Amino acid sequence: MRSKAHLAVGMAAAMTVLMPETAGEAIPVVFGAASGCVICDIDAEGASDKIDASRGRILCVIIAGLALLIDYLRDAEFLRTAMIHWPYLWFAGLAGFLVTCAFASVSSHRGFSHSLIAMALETGSLWLMFPGAAAPFAIAFATHILLDLLNKRPVRLLYPLKKGVCFRLFYADRLADKIFAAAGIIWLIIVIYRCAAVS
Repeated sequence: MRSKAHLAVGMAAAMTVLMPETAGEAIPVVFGAASGCVICDIDAEGASDKIDASRGRILCVIIAGLALLIDYLRDAEFLRTAMIHWPYLWFAGLAGFLVTCAFASVSSHRGFSHSLIAMALETGSLWLMFPGAAAPFAIAFATHILLDLLNKRPVRLLYPLKKGVCFRLFYADRLADKIFAAAGIIWLIIVIYRCAAVS
C-alpha cells in the first residue's frame, strides 16, 4: 500500500484502540502513530516507491511536529514525562532507534524493516525516549505490516528467515490502495469525533 493508506489506517487504528479522552492524552497517540505509520518503508526501492515513502515521512514528521508544538504550547506534559527518564536511557533509546532504522534502510524492501523483530526493537527504543508514544507506534507499525500482507509481494515477517508471507489479494498501488486510504480517513474522522464527544 502507499503511504496515504498506511497513514490513515495507522492513525485511525491507534486512536481507536487507545481512545484518548483529552488533548493531553491524544498528543502521545498522534506522535507515536505518526512515527509508526510509514517507518517500515525506510527501505523503499524504485523511484516511485522512494518518492511516495519520502512524502509519507514528510507528512508524518509534520503531524508529529504539530503534536509536539501543541504539547509545548499547552504545558509540555508529554515532553516533561519523556524527560523523567535518566538521560543515558533516553540516549540509549535514540541510539537503538537510529541503528535499527539504519539497518532497515539498507535491507531489501519488505525485509527486516517489515519484521516483528524490527517492530520490537523500534518500539522498545521509542519507549526509552517517549514511553507514552510506544503503544500507538506499535499499533501503527502493525497496521502497516497487516496492509502489506494483503499485497502480492511477500513480507519477511519472521526475519531473518528467508521465507516471506503475503495473501496476494491486491496490488500495492491500485484501487485497493485508494479504498483503504479513503476508508482510513473516514474512520479517523469518526474516531476523532467520538473522542471529542467523550471529552
